[in-house]
Amino acid sequence: MVFYHVPGVSLAVINRGRLAWAKGYGVLQAGHAAPVDTATLFQAASISKAVTATAALKLVEEGQLSLDTPVNSVLHTWKVPATPLEAASGVTLRRLLSHTAGMSVPGYLGYGAGQPVPTLLQVLKRQAPATSAPVEVQFRPGQTYVYSGGGYEVVQLLMQDATGQPFAELMRLRLLGPLRMNSSSFTQPLPEKLAVYAAVAHLASGQPVAGRWHTYPELAAAGLWSTPTDLARWLLALADSARNWQNAFLNKDTTQQMLSDHTPGLARWFSGHAYGLGLKLHGRGRTFSLSHLGINKGYRALAIMYPNTGQGLVVMTNGENGEALIQEIVRSVASTYHWPEQP
Repeated sequence: MVFYHVPGVSLAVINRGRLAWAKGYGVLQAGHAAPVDTATLFQAASISKAVTATAALKLVEEGQLSLDTPVNSVLHTWKVPATPLEAASGVTLRRLLSHTAGMSVPGYLGYGAGQPVPTLLQVLKRQAPATSAPVEVQFRPGQTYVYSGGGYEVVQLLMQDATGQPFAELMRLRLLGPLRMNSSSFTQPLPEKLAVYAAVAHLASGQPVAGRWHTYPELAAAGLWSTPTDLARWLLALADSARNWQNAFLNKDTTQQMLSDHTPGLARWFSGHAYGLGLKLHGRGRTFSLSHLGINKGYRALAIMYPNTGQGLVVMTNGENGEALIQEIVRSVASTYHWPEQP
């Protein structure tokens, strides 16, 4: 942690299909004494996409959404703009979740302390005070894999329009509450009553980010605050669904679609990985894993699960060099707990 200038890290280890242990290390902010513990909140960053995908698939099971219906037939507060490339009819929930809808805007930088925070519609349209590019179709839907945070903002609006509920409340009611992820929230900006439990973001130099952290109104793409213990509960729910356990969060058919590779052939060859509905996929049989990395300003996180062996890990850090530290932790846990492969 000292070498990488990462002041705080928290992790949860999954073994034999249950949470084996969780622990925090270091401090909430460099130069301060308040320690990181298992209740400390971190920005989950792009792991938000995978959690959002899980809730979206629950809405599919309930008949409120469809994987293959053009999203513009459901959206009513905004529509995916038609482009010279192709009419927006090729943009579906399945393609948005698998990053094959050809959408723009790979990621978001968030908004620093004191900056005005845009609404979702302002983000989608690139209206002030939004600073990111407008969300639109850039490549022919279904033809290639193009990682798109912008596409997940379309998913966010789709879920809101379909249910009539604000996204943060929708996620609390449909996923966070049922999975007992009681420390987690998609509320942005983070309320001060919760901010006291949050780890401050740090630059690669080890200096705190001005204003503690950035705010991400792009909730589905990057807006989740969580803990490793809560994210471990989500991973275990996915593993139970994958093994078709009774009363699992998702049913067998939905889970099979979520954990099937949706990456077009050439795109898979160039990218070197498979991607399902919201999750990176790797291996087969005992070595099959699902995962997602999270990168926000001053935070790095990883969630990985081997559903067929009941093993996994969530690591969250409050430093921009946290990914390198995470890789060392993953290798150590994999060796200690005899994972089916050594990442």
